[in-house]
Amino acid sequence: DHHNYYTTFTTSLEYGAEPLQNLLASSAVWRKGKPDSIKRHLNALRETKLLVVKLMDSDNVLALRLRIQIQFDASPVGISAILSQKTKGMEDDKVISYASRALTDVEKRYSQTEKEALAIVWGAEHFHLYLYGKDFTLVTDHKPLEVIYGNKRAKSSARIERWVLRLQPYSFKVIYRPGVTNPADYLSRHPTQTSCKQQKMTEGYVNFIASNSVPKAMTMDEIVTATDSDRVLKGVRAAIKLNKWDYDIVKPYKAIKDEITVTSKGLILRGTRIVLPQSLQQRAIDLAHESHLGLSKTKALLREKIWFPNIDKLVKSTLERCLPCQAVGKPPPPEPLAMTEMPKGPWEMVHLDFYGPLPTGEYLLVVIDRYSRYPEVEIVRSTKASTVIPKLDKIFATHGIPSIVKSDNGPPFNGEEYRRYLETLGIKPEFSTPYWPQGNAEAERFMQPLGKALKTAHLQGRPWQQELSRFLLQYRTAPHTSKGVAPSELLFNRTVKGKLPVLKKRNVVNKHKQARANESKKQQYNKVYADHRRNVRTSDIRIGNCVLVRQERQNKLTSRFNTTPYTVTTRNKSKVTARSRHTITRNVSHFKRIPKQYESDTDDERTTVNNDQGQNETGDNQDQLPVVPTRRSGRERRIPERYGQPLSWTLNL
Repeated sequence: DHHNYYTTFTTSLEYGAEPLQNLLASSAVWRKGKPDSIKRHLNALRETKLLVVKLMDSDNVLALRLRIQIQFDASPVGISAILSQKTKGMEDDKVISYASRALTDVEKRYSQTEKEALAIVWGAEHFHLYLYGKDFTLVTDHKPLEVIYGNKRAKSSARIERWVLRLQPYSFKVIYRPGVTNPADYLSRHPTQTSCKQQKMTEGYVNFIASNSVPKAMTMDEIVTATDSDRVLKGVRAAIKLNKWDYDIVKPYKAIKDEITVTSKGLILRGTRIVLPQSLQQRAIDLAHESHLGLSKTKALLREKIWFPNIDKLVKSTLERCLPCQAVGKPPPPEPLAMTEMPKGPWEMVHLDFYGPLPTGEYLLVVIDRYSRYPEVEIVRSTKASTVIPKLDKIFATHGIPSIVKSDNGPPFNGEEYRRYLETLGIKPEFSTPYWPQGNAEAERFMQPLGKALKTAHLQGRPWQQELSRFLLQYRTAPHTSKGVAPSELLFNRTVKGKLPVLKKRNVVNKHKQARANESKKQQYNKVYADHRRNVRTSDIRIGNCVLVRQERQNKLTSRFNTTPYTVTTRNKSKVTARSRHTITRNVSHFKRIPKQYESDTDDERTTVNNDQGQNETGDNQDQLPVVPTRRSGRERRIPERYGQPLSWTLNL
């Protein structure tokens, strides 16, 4: 320890101590020359060196004239650094501090360039408190480092590149001086001295937060003291003694007066359970919920040992305010299936999406008509707008320009070039909600049979380009599941011939009317089935509510929702926009509402005003306890409709 202390005041103490440190090894052998090392080591300790204190920035006149520099050197066994300052009128540098240490066995095998480079990065970090935020000069006697650390375009080894990144927080200039004029014997940095202090400070801060955030265990002495100072429980003890329960303050305890007793220490018991004063109720719930048990287990754990009025209500509200529990808890039930209106005619609204990338590096651009479900598929090399726009021109030249084009928010649909292209053609763009593929359901649903056709072609060893054309012919001529009419018939108003024979019909049926009726019937059936199967419920999320947002699952420990609260700013049907540090737009099923205490400042101010008005209406008596509601609600109880009407019958004896 004393040896490490003196390294700050000597230039080459570690170098002289290196032979002595080798003697500490169990396999060391005493050889001639070690007494000379001891003498050199003692002489270095006796040598007188004058150190100066670094002038602070408060001395503005002199501080501007001072120049900070560090001189480095590296030897085969150690490294050192000298921090100094100099003004224009000074001949010699004024030394502020020395730093040195011996190299490890691994570092001794570094090349000389790597040793010198290591000296610079470690020396700069060692004097971090002096150098951070200042312009300073690095002086080295190794010429290559002037290019490695001075030229940002220099190409070095991976190890030195990492050291260059570590020096990025500093503003410095590297200059070369011959070794004869360099007083530093070797560059050194003692990495544990500064980082250890910072680590201890960080650990102390974390331990302080942890010790104050985790609720401490509750003792009987605390309960006795809190009971003696609680006005309500003192009234309960008086009511037990006098057998008078007509006061408002003890009405919540009147129904259980036969179960309440008082111990010799003044504790109030309900059977074998302790009746807690109000000051300890929330703390007891926090202790029971310390491991984030569910509602039932938390209440069961509390009921076994303690009791107080409205315990279930307070437990429920506490768990609803617990962000970790809300983040990992069950998501809200989905909303009822929304019915989308069908376009009035074919090719008025089309959906766009990509399938891929394929093993060949290509993508499939899918354009499907919302009315007829007629698909167009084009092979593209990339998803850039410059590649997609010519393919869209080709499709629109065949079927015409649609009124609406709907897609997701990915490239190139979110780009300026694509937007200008649609604007030129007079097409209205629509986008699905982010992270909600159901918003572009027509295109997404078509990807399933398309992918199946490509995979089967690959398994059979057939060229997928040829199989794609065959698949499109059959898909276009087959009656659609929901419409009962082939997409080609609805789009072209004629029967497209395939490989199967077609019999010409004399009686022409209105295919469009038939398709509308079939799709309406199918949509109603799907809605009833989906809503019943998913146990849907209309979301109660409104503007101003505080919500959590569903996040992507990274691993088994990733919570379902992010713990950052967001405030809802707009809602348009199932599309919700919320804001915290940034604005996001998601489907309403991606949000989970949390209690009002996390809502925005605007909502808090509005709530505060309402509370103040309520206090003025009830009077100025702040000490009056709130009236406790009756144990049984006066609400009319009805049998759920799913059980039907109750049966009335008479028993004749």
